[in-house]
Amino acid sequence: MQVALWGGGILSVLGALAGFLLKTLPQAGGKTGNSPSRKPTIPQGRFTAGFSGDDLRPTEGGRNNMYCRLVVGYADAKSDVTSRIIDVQAFTVAATPDGEVVPYNLDAYCELRKAQRNFRADRIVECKLADAEDAESDVKDLMATLMAAPATTICDNQTAIIRPIAMPDLVLDYMFRTPNYRRVNIRPVSFGYTERSRGNRRERTLLFIDGIAEGKTQQQRFRTERIKSVWQAGHENPEGNIAALFLPGQRAD
Repeated sequence: MQVALWGGGILSVLGALAGFLLKTLPQAGGKTGNSPSRKPTIPQGRFTAGFSGDDLRPTEGGRNNMYCRLVVGYADAKSDVTSRIIDVQAFTVAATPDGEVVPYNLDAYCELRKAQRNFRADRIVECKLADAEDAESDVKDLMATLMAAPATTICDNQTAIIRPIAMPDLVLDYMFRTPNYRRVNIRPVSFGYTERSRGNRRERTLLFIDGIAEGKTQQQRFRTERIKSVWQAGHENPEGNIAALFLPGQRAD
C-alpha cells in the first residue's frame, strides 16, 4: 500500500513538472515563454531596384536647386520606421550592380525634426506626394518623380519654386522705374512662389511672373511687389487677387 502511494505521488510530481516544461521550453519552430520577440526585418531597396548599402556605388547625376514635397516611411539602422514629411532640395544618384542609376541620398528639410536632414533612398519603404489632391499620390518611380520636380531660385533672399504655366496674355501696370508705372502686355511663361507651413495649412506667396513682353523676344521677370494692377487679355476689369491667377485657392493678402 505504501509503495502504491509513493508511486502515485511521484507520478503526480513528474506530471506537473512535464506540464511546466511544455509551457516554458521552446516548441518546434516556436518561441520560449521568456524570450523577447524579434522585430521583423523591414524590406529596403524598394526605390533603389532592390539594392541597398554597399551594393550601391555613387555616380554622377542627380539635381540641385529643386523642390519636391514627399511623405515617406523611413527606416533607420534599427529598422524602426517613422513617417516623415520632407521637402527635397537636392539629391544624388548611385549605380546598382546591374548598372541601373537610382536615387542615392536626398537632401531635404524634415518637418518632424525641424531641421535639414540627409535621407538614404534605400531606406525609404513608402513614398507619397505630400500635396496631391487625388488618390493617385503613391510614388512608384522615385527617380522619375525627383527629376520631374520643379526647379528653385533665390529671389529677395527667399527660395522660390518655379512652375511653368500656359495661360492667356496679361496686361500689367508695372513699375519699371520708381515711381512711374507703365502698361505692358506679356505672355506668361512661368511663375515663382514660396511655400511654408502655417499651423495645419500651407501658405503660398507669389513672388514673380516670368514672361515675354509684347514686342520683345527675351523673357523678363516681373516682380509682384511692382505690379499695381493686372488684367486678363480681353477683360475690362482688373483682377482683385493676382496670386489667385497662378495659385488656385490662394487668398488675397
